[in-house]
Amino acid sequence: MRRPRSPLTPTLSPPRGEGGLNRRQLLAALGLSAFSRAALAGPVRLPSRIVFFVQPHGQVPKGWNLPMPGVPYTQDASAALTPLTADAFPEVLRPLHPFRRKLLVTEGLAHTSMLWDIAEVQRTQGDLNNHQVAVADLLTGARAAQIPGARCTGGARSLDQVLADRTAGPGRFGSRVYGADYVPNQTVSPFSFLGPKQASPVVYDPGTAFSDLVGITSVAPPNGTVEQKLKALSPSVLDAVSSEYTQVAQSLGGEGRARLEQHRALVRDLEVSVATQPAQCELHFDASSDDRVTQFMRLITLALSCDLTRVVTYVAPVPRCPEFGYPANADVHASYAHASIEGATSCGALFSKAAERAMVDLGSWYARHFAALLSQLDAVPEGDGTLLDHTTVVWMTELGTPTHEHHDTFNVIAGGGNGFWQTGRYVRFGRTLPSPLAMPQRLGPAHNRLMVSLLQSMGQPDTSFGLEKVRADDGTELSLAGPLPRLHRSRP
Repeated sequence: MRRPRSPLTPTLSPPRGEGGLNRRQLLAALGLSAFSRAALAGPVRLPSRIVFFVQPHGQVPKGWNLPMPGVPYTQDASAALTPLTADAFPEVLRPLHPFRRKLLVTEGLAHTSMLWDIAEVQRTQGDLNNHQVAVADLLTGARAAQIPGARCTGGARSLDQVLADRTAGPGRFGSRVYGADYVPNQTVSPFSFLGPKQASPVVYDPGTAFSDLVGITSVAPPNGTVEQKLKALSPSVLDAVSSEYTQVAQSLGGEGRARLEQHRALVRDLEVSVATQPAQCELHFDASSDDRVTQFMRLITLALSCDLTRVVTYVAPVPRCPEFGYPANADVHASYAHASIEGATSCGALFSKAAERAMVDLGSWYARHFAALLSQLDAVPEGDGTLLDHTTVVWMTELGTPTHEHHDTFNVIAGGGNGFWQTGRYVRFGRTLPSPLAMPQRLGPAHNRLMVSLLQSMGQPDTSFGLEKVRADDGTELSLAGPLPRLHRSRP
């Protein structure tokens, strides 16, 4: 029995006008154009995907910044990652060394919208908790929604959900949101938002997530043939579309119905042509082995390789301290985070070398899981490369540092994004801009501009996302619009 559609699973809209869809448009609507080269003349562009790997807290800069002797922090600079040995890699990034040709690390970006949000709350009152503001703003680039008597929450639709709207197709989820409950200060915080004050549904259990994914298909035999796997997929894609023709035909005139009949035959034609292509989709998942994070890394690979979604948000957990080599009676938040940066502690904590070491080790723990995801994506052949080459995987942190700073944020982009990114590089953005808060630190470009670049990596035309401009404490107008320079290849 077929499961009911998820509210986030779209249906095929009727064609506009009696002319209907042409062959190329229908393939694009089905989301199968990447897999049906035999059905199209000329080269086919493989679909772009994106994964948001979101880490709570932040990173200690000395654990991930690449030293550039003689280059001041106010100056733009870059360095090639490809020739570096593993020992020359910053410690937190070292687990990613095998993927250095497919990495793009940015230094110097600022959470400018968060700093503006905090400045505005200071003026107008409201929930000023830095964690809550950061969770609400990270993927929205907008001000948090203040709720009288409660914690603030997301004030706009987040980037992953905007992309979900634009990349969904029949038989394919717009997005999936996976991971852990992040509970800063007794409030569950999802990072992803369907709209103001509307948290996106999060699936916390890998087994449940797998059932959710294959609920829009039949379950294929794990060792089945290509044809068997395609047949298992057909109820959610081919048969589902074909069954809607009768209903659509009733609203069309004679010419439109004739064209629609041609498309009905095309669907079956397409089924045959798809069967001739190598299938990398493995609709099999073992939820009994490995830790939960590793299971989710495998599940994300499955979801993308089977084209069940093109947008995934993964909220990484805050692990128990023994999981990364620290005492069971310690706590990441209370024992280490606030004391981890010399000269910039928070919440009344005193700097501790042990706390600094613990947060660097925690960063390496996240990096190992991130590397596991990259390894799995890179193991799936696709076109003239791999699934990783056609995917953007972006690792970002809730805060700039574990001590609540926002002026030097941690961002790693991995994968080619279908040739969009200039990878194999470490890019520093000079910090020359004033802050919305009264503080001595200068800022580099706004995190919102990274979001614009991410949108454009997915083929979107946007030139801004979230807030477009804010005002610095000294009155300077700060633009948050436009893509970041120096990160992507020029397009014709």
